Amino acid sequence: MTIVTNAENIWPKNDLLMKDKMSYSPLVSLTPKDRLKTIFVRVIRKWEFRGINDDGPLQHIDLILADTQGSAIYAEIPPTEAEKHGRIIQPCQNYIMSRFRICNAKDYYKSVQAPYMLELTCHTRVSHTEEPGSFPNYVYNLTPFSELQQFVGDRKKFHDVLGILIEAAEPEWISFSNQPKPNLRRNILLRDATGNEVRVFLWGQKASAFNIDNLNDSSGPSPTTILLTGCLVKTFQGQLYLSGHSACHWYINPEIPESETLLQSVGSQNITVRKTGTPLEDLPVPQTQQNKEHLTLREMQDIDPYEFPEKGCMCTVTITRLIDASTWWFPSCNFCNKSCKQEGCDFICYECGTTNKFSYKYKLNFITSDGTEEAEMICFGEIGRRIVGKPVETVMRTPKGNDLLPLDVAGIASSKFTFTVLMTEKSYRVPKKSYRITSIVTAYGKQKITPSLSQNAPQSSQDIGTSDKEIAKVETISAASCPSSSQLYGLLTPTKTLPIQSMHLQTPEKSVLLSSKDADVQVVEDAEATNKSAKKRLYTSVMEAEKSKVPNKSSDKDMPDIPTELAKNDAAIPSLSTKMAEKQEPINQEKAIYGKGTKSSKK
Repeated sequence: MTIVTNAENIWPKNDLLMKDKMSYSPLVSLTPKDRLKTIFVRVIRKWEFRGINDDGPLQHIDLILADTQGSAIYAEIPPTEAEKHGRIIQPCQNYIMSRFRICNAKDYYKSVQAPYMLELTCHTRVSHTEEPGSFPNYVYNLTPFSELQQFVGDRKKFHDVLGILIEAAEPEWISFSNQPKPNLRRNILLRDATGNEVRVFLWGQKASAFNIDNLNDSSGPSPTTILLTGCLVKTFQGQLYLSGHSACHWYINPEIPESETLLQSVGSQNITVRKTGTPLEDLPVPQTQQNKEHLTLREMQDIDPYEFPEKGCMCTVTITRLIDASTWWFPSCNFCNKSCKQEGCDFICYECGTTNKFSYKYKLNFITSDGTEEAEMICFGEIGRRIVGKPVETVMRTPKGNDLLPLDVAGIASSKFTFTVLMTEKSYRVPKKSYRITSIVTAYGKQKITPSLSQNAPQSSQDIGTSDKEIAKVETISAASCPSSSQLYGLLTPTKTLPIQSMHLQTPEKSVLLSSKDADVQVVEDAEATNKSAKKRLYTSVMEAEKSKVPNKSSDKDMPDIPTELAKNDAAIPSLSTKMAEKQEPINQEKAIYGKGTKSSKK
């Protein structure tokens, strides 16, 4: 019996539950509070996510699980557990799982419309089983061709489509200006029951895995239906298309009710799949684009804007601080990627004339440095997401700091990257040049110390923020006595509080030279006493003076006259206040008399 899941419907209806050999929990009953439940599931789909081009490090393994009741749930294996669970779990196999975590489902790139998702941890127990069960063969939620237009640029969920295969091209190599390596792409054309057609671009490994050699050999001239899952709706030069990456899967001539309905609408028409293009093995070996010239920020600033390389250049920099903190995101039109303007409750794109057809994207504007110069850089969209590491919708809901910046956005400071950049339009009008990031070549992570500018690198006061100006002013006043904070700790990170090392008290250094008359009494201070506050130094001086008045029984003959020495100290130390001296004078006299009385009694 074949069970097919379409949204919340099950076909055909299955009233038989699995035998109660164990107490298995249905997927629909799982909640975040459940920790000791056991499930009996089949892996419907499995894929690895390695970035947008499928060539980066493994970020997580994704699974679509289904139980015997036709319910489905999205599951994720983190990279730390990929070695443990990734080898065991394979598609179209049955497993018994326990000790997993149930958490809220992601708000982006949803494969299953469910409120929760399942996460496999180091404590999760997974065992393969041959125990039979009536599992569904497909998990899908179809989007009609006529409704695809409204989901252009939507990243909240993946879309599934069903159509008749009309054309299938051989894979070809596609080069992009912002990527050093060419990408493999296959182009196919689908048609629905009403005659609407849509193109699908399969990328990378999905392009080479799609096999069209035996499509017409097995079915003859009869139509071939394809169920595509895990696609995103995009546009290029005004043309709508579906994009399939690692999450995309397909099923040829699936046994589902919608496929039978589609074939009935075609009738007895003979539709043969058109094969176009040159076989991949006959194509020339693609050449990797030559790396762009790698320059320092000082060299880039010295280039005339009209002589800057048309394809840009590379630079390795560290993000030191953010600017324009209130505009780190913007509503982007799904068709032209321009910014939408808000009018009341609506967002309108004046380029396309569309209303409320937008999605939130990053707009990060920050200052970078490589030790030779500082420069302003800006990035948008996907590049900003890769820098921050989270989708913009998720960051918009996170708590904000005192500077109204989300912690994830403020946390990009001190991160080091190798960027490919182009010069902005503003650079043609102002002396200080700024750059737009077109791609990320390498990410180095957080740096303990941000690069400081060399002594010969000029800096203008306009290039630093308000707080930095105040710091520079303090450092200028005390430059002769202590090093600047930039020399100690590199460039200052964005903060409203000065580092303690850059704060200099107004109390002068207590290094007093006495006159020749008072040469016998000298005040010598060490480094530890210098760092004490004025109040604490005053208290310490008084306590030392009182200790010196205590008579020494072992050497009464050598003991100096206490009132005379105190008078010398009071005259030599101008930092002691007059009031304190007046308070101490009666006490000193009494102690002096007591000391003389002691000497006379002993004699």
